[in-house]
Amino acid sequence: MANHLSEEEQIEAFKRWWAEKGMQLAAVAAILVGGFFGWQGWENSQQEHAEQGSEIYMEIIDIVTDKKPDEPLSAGNQASINATADQLKADFSGSGYAHFAALMKAKLAVDNGDLELAATELEWVLNNDPADTTQTLVTLRLARVEAARGNVEEALQMIQGTDAGEMKSAYAEAKGDFYILLDDLESAFTAYQAALSSDQSQDSRVESILRLKLSQATPAVAPESKDDADGVEEPAGETE
Repeated sequence: MANHLSEEEQIEAFKRWWAEKGMQLAAVAAILVGGFFGWQGWENSQQEHAEQGSEIYMEIIDIVTDKKPDEPLSAGNQASINATADQLKADFSGSGYAHFAALMKAKLAVDNGDLELAATELEWVLNNDPADTTQTLVTLRLARVEAARGNVEEALQMIQGTDAGEMKSAYAEAKGDFYILLDDLESAFTAYQAALSSDQSQDSRVESILRLKLSQATPAVAPESKDDADGVEEPAGETE
């Protein structure tokens, strides 16, 4: 399975965040009544600020959705995404827009082989009050980046004992991958079994990949002795 979500999956993740948080922003004007005009003005300015962040983030969405599904982003488009992400991080650091922009910037960094930049962007998200679901996703991505940088033990520690929620299968798969890198086939086998049992994607490709990984992690069976293999004992010598 891919270590990072595709652009389309990134957009879907943003939509889920908006479904959770967007209504709170849209309801600001309806909350206030009476003479709380100063408070209402402050709330309206907050809503306007959020709308500005949304408009800026949509520039990234437009760049991604305007290209063909299998077409790579041009260098110019990548530069535009990175610049927009930096603007959101600077001006809207506590917003989901900035978090998802940093995620996109991290993905581009991975695609370009710049794992250090990817780790920096993912750490930035974790340090700027992400939503719980975003934190779960970012932690997994950062763990995979660290594993790719050779910090496998650290990567494994990052996802141990985490309540991954809907990402339980993805977390278990990552554990299996890390155990493979550590040459611990028995633990990898157990992790891939957990990934299979908790997978709710109903995607046959996902299941096939997990089953392939499971087969590759099956611990080798110690070779049997010739006597055990034949299933018989050597006859005892005859006595005269």
